Amino acid sequence: KSPLHVLEIGIDIRRDIAVIDPVDGSEMGWEQMMARLSGADIVLLGELHDHAVGHAAQLAIIEDTLDQFPNSVVAFEMLERDEQQRVDDYMDGLIDAKTFASLTLSTNWGAVGGWAAWYQPIIDAIKERGGAVIAANAPRRYVKLARTDGFDRIDSLPKERRSLVDYPTELSGGRYRERFWELAAHDEEGGEKEIDVTTIDPDDPLLPMFRSQQTWDATMAQSVVAANPSNTRKVLLLVGQFHVEYDGGIV
Repeated sequence: KSPLHVLEIGIDIRRDIAVIDPVDGSEMGWEQMMARLSGADIVLLGELHDHAVGHAAQLAIIEDTLDQFPNSVVAFEMLERDEQQRVDDYMDGLIDAKTFASLTLSTNWGAVGGWAAWYQPIIDAIKERGGAVIAANAPRRYVKLARTDGFDRIDSLPKERRSLVDYPTELSGGRYRERFWELAAHDEEGGEKEIDVTTIDPDDPLLPMFRSQQTWDATMAQSVVAANPSNTRKVLLLVGQFHVEYDGGIV
């Protein structure tokens, strides 16, 4: 079977996968994990974009959450704020799934055919349960603007377009920033490069890229906050795991 379709090979996600507590490494059962989630207002579902088992787990978590908390909201990194009307058109039955994926350029999100295999079933599960879908991310053209021109250029946008993007008042530091530099930087001499996470040289060539990263972070974080999460109306966010690790980024 195609690795895109985990459920076709007989995996029972709620029974067959190990759920690991990232703090102490202990295992827990599905019911214990869902009980922990039930106490949260916001649930950040960090993913590897091409990980089929992870997507199947996301679907099961969202199904179980919306069954218990039917007014909950699911926000998507994969959808940009200016696509919200297309999201609403699909949720209201004005366009079909194929048209929706085409209009949002989502067909191959994560992998070839990834949208139909992974994300569309999640959106349909939300729709069937009467939940809401939020296009949480910033349009790429504004993320690019933050990289090339800086945050002041974002502020100069007209009000209607400015509402489509946010940026942080302060750039993330700590392990989040350190890992970004580790992944993005290449030491020409091939040795380890010491990274100062307390400050950033304004001339550092990686700074513009980090502004882009943090524009994504801040926009998605504000989209979650704007949805007014509560214990009975949770907001879940599907997003790449880097964005939510080490208490930086979206957190």
